[in-house]
Amino acid sequence: MLPERRILEILSACDGEVGLYLEDLTSGECFTVNPERVFPSASTIKIPILAALFQAAAEDKVNLDAEITIKPENRVGGCGVLSVLNPNLRPTILDVATLMIIQSDNAATNELTDLVGMEKVNKLSRDLGLKHTVLQRKMMDSAAAKAGRDNFTCAQDMGMLLHLLVEGQVVSKDASAKILDIMKKQQLRNKLPALLPEEVTIAHKTGDLNLLEHDVGVFFLPDRTYILAILTNKLASNAAGVKTINEVSRVVYEAYAGHEG
Repeated sequence: MLPERRILEILSACDGEVGLYLEDLTSGECFTVNPERVFPSASTIKIPILAALFQAAAEDKVNLDAEITIKPENRVGGCGVLSVLNPNLRPTILDVATLMIIQSDNAATNELTDLVGMEKVNKLSRDLGLKHTVLQRKMMDSAAAKAGRDNFTCAQDMGMLLHLLVEGQVVSKDASAKILDIMKKQQLRNKLPALLPEEVTIAHKTGDLNLLEHDVGVFFLPDRTYILAILTNKLASNAAGVKTINEVSRVVYEAYAGHEG
């Protein structure tokens, strides 16, 4: 049984906007709250960028093993390490893609956005049926954001994208598996995994901006796989959003792992 009442109690205590998508892939059971409410995507948009990169590789337009340097204009601040490393460093495209996800590296993201193109990311999102997911600016481009060109998504879209990845339907079965493998290496673990046992395997991607906190992921338990996407915005504080995601994730895990109460 899903702890729907407890989830709603936690969400109602959160001062701000919330969107939630929960799907038990083992039973097909689904529970949503404001699933199509549109939020600034923050760094969750990096999953569609990664998918578009794998699509370009499948079309032989990109060699994931090729080495590249990060252009000066893409060496922005925020999350990540590439901007503070040697400018002449030549990681492979796959290395850059991995850093984009596991460290949410903004320089990596901007370089890959140039490589695959925003329109390719948006076309793939449309083709996958993601109705409210759009990439309109690079990371840390505050001028574009102020001009209204922001990146957007919703809990339903993120849940659907994760479902398609598990089913092997994003680009190809092999590409879907590789995307999930990268997401399983996520190093930003203060939200969905924070209150769970260390050994729980989660393929996930975080996002945060001022007074906004997201985390979306697939949980691989021994006898159950489930998807949980939580988006929050207009919070009283970022810490409050993190706490909300922590608590919902723990309640869902305990219900599915058989530790209710």
